[in-house]
Amino acid sequence: MNEIMIIAPIAAIIVLGKIIAGMGAVSPLTFRETNKILYWISIPAMLLRLTAQADLGSSGNLNLLLSVHATYFILPFIAWCAGKLAGEERGRLSISALVSMRSNQVFMGLPAVSIALGDPGLRALSLFLAMSQVGYHILSVSSSQLVLSGRLSSRSVMDTFLKLLKNPLILACIVGLACSWSGLNQFPHWLDVTLKVLGDMGTGLALLSLGAGIDLSSLRGLLGATWRDCAIKLIVNPAVAYLLFIALPVENTMMQVVVLTSAMPVAVNSLAVAQGMGMDEKYAGEVITASTILSALTLPLWLRIINV
Repeated sequence: MNEIMIIAPIAAIIVLGKIIAGMGAVSPLTFRETNKILYWISIPAMLLRLTAQADLGSSGNLNLLLSVHATYFILPFIAWCAGKLAGEERGRLSISALVSMRSNQVFMGLPAVSIALGDPGLRALSLFLAMSQVGYHILSVSSSQLVLSGRLSSRSVMDTFLKLLKNPLILACIVGLACSWSGLNQFPHWLDVTLKVLGDMGTGLALLSLGAGIDLSSLRGLLGATWRDCAIKLIVNPAVAYLLFIALPVENTMMQVVVLTSAMPVAVNSLAVAQGMGMDEKYAGEVITASTILSALTLPLWLRIINV
């Protein structure tokens, strides 16, 4: 599929969200409440349904687990080295480590996978999220805290783990995997349709909300201040994932899904993590905005490389 045909609808819906928010047609409060519906209902319903259909017996699952978590170790180290060479102070370095691996997998990655790869891609995405999210959150928080304070707090790691147990996306994946593993993955028709309808409404709403939250003020200065971390997130992150899959092969659709989601901009919830850990939240917000804008240039490149 032509890369432009994949990117165009994503960009159009994001721009529409920005226009709607700019006109005041929909209030910021409405978009925030919409995000809650997506987070607690729509996306968990989709993940539960698709993860239940996942093939847990695939020979590539171990390679997937190893390569993805190797990426989570490598990227914060690369970001730390790059920042050190540039003479950045510890507070800024901690943000670099945090955002180097935290992709917008849900609000942007999910719609992109849906448009580019359809249901097979969404099933692969669900399995990928189920196998990676605990490591993703714990390693991103741990590495950034290590850079910030010079030591690793067991309390912060435990707090992160306990929060994960309350995360509806992770709980949906766990229930879905349990259904798949136990063979109870043939849902009654009414339940399957209910989950599908709830899940299908999430794609467009997620992109509209993402567009509404983009702040384009001081764009030139924003890009100048964040270019290094944006380059690591948008180019180095997917490149590392792609190279690891050459050494540790997985099924082609899974490779495409992981590389594509790795190429997504910085996750919006990274701002909340930075705030909670006492980091430079202003810079975190700047990297989120800049990487979202620049991803319009880098995503077509990765779509071409992974042959979508």
